[in-house]
Amino acid sequence: MPKSLARRIVGDCLRIRENDLFWIHSWQHCHTLAEEIAQEAQTRGASIIISTTSDALLQHVLKKAPQEAIVTPPEHWRTGVSKATAFVLLEGPEDPGILKAADKGKALSIMGHINGILGSAVSHKARTLRVRTPSFTQKAAKAYGIRFQPWSQSINQSLTANQAEMIDLGQRIVALLRSHNNIHISTKDGTDLKFRIRRSNLTLDDGVIDREDVQRKSFLANLPAGTVTVAVDESSAEGSVSFDLPRAFLGEMIGGMRFDFNKGQLVKYRALSNEATFTRAFRAATGAKERLSSLTFGINPKIKDKVGACTDTLVQGTVTLGLGDNTHLGGKNQSTLSYQHTLSNAIVSIGPTVVIMEGRLAI
Repeated sequence: MPKSLARRIVGDCLRIRENDLFWIHSWQHCHTLAEEIAQEAQTRGASIIISTTSDALLQHVLKKAPQEAIVTPPEHWRTGVSKATAFVLLEGPEDPGILKAADKGKALSIMGHINGILGSAVSHKARTLRVRTPSFTQKAAKAYGIRFQPWSQSINQSLTANQAEMIDLGQRIVALLRSHNNIHISTKDGTDLKFRIRRSNLTLDDGVIDREDVQRKSFLANLPAGTVTVAVDESSAEGSVSFDLPRAFLGEMIGGMRFDFNKGQLVKYRALSNEATFTRAFRAATGAKERLSSLTFGINPKIKDKVGACTDTLVQGTVTLGLGDNTHLGGKNQSTLSYQHTLSNAIVSIGPTVVIMEGRLAI
């Protein structure tokens, strides 16, 4: 990872300063980046904590740990984020292929710890950044059947997006969401879904937590960035959605996914590829797994390739729906399932206003 990324994380994204207690959580394959971040932060007078996990440890836990031992995030994590004033999570694992054969209940619990820790950090007002670039590895590309080189180039390009332009577009979407809570999503191939949003839980993610964000009590950002996300009224979904893009999930690529909702409940689903992976995860999940949880608009103009990974969520003109947990957004859904899937060809209306027309912004 380039040293400039460490400077950007410390200086631009988190605005690390003297007297910050800065916790850096890393994986084995990105420890060099973690050290560079620590060095940059120490030059600013911050106190540093570095924790590291690994693919090998993840495999061990998936094989050996009893389910009841991993239901909640480790106590030292929760204690740590309650003391930190800034927190960065460098995402992993390096090889998501290790999740393919894993017990899905255990895998969901462990991966769900991410939302739990992020939510805890935010609740304690720690400036929090989730850095996803370390999870975009050659091993991840191989596991999901993605061509690594163009994917990597697209991700690097997304980091060059003009922040002011993303904020301008994001604020226009936010203004509409604050004025109307009724959402309608349709496509030419059968999607016809209506639901309401919770307008109090709106997040414009430009990858930076500045003074204005802190004043608004917005303590979480991502890198790469470029989304507007809002929690969904969990009982409101009616209709069907057919996703035209695949989605990487627990080491497999889920393709041709369709959800049918009735009175807010997911009553039927089907996928054309790797449906069994989703089924095992869905059956193993606990809590409000059958509820629509979130709506996300992509606003990053620099990332173009739609490959089935979480980066699709950033692409300008896409819309992503979440299923399951949304407590990290201030929603009411508590679940070990946190699943997202993206549409690239949708017509999306906020109240009477069409904001996306067949995958292109209309505002």
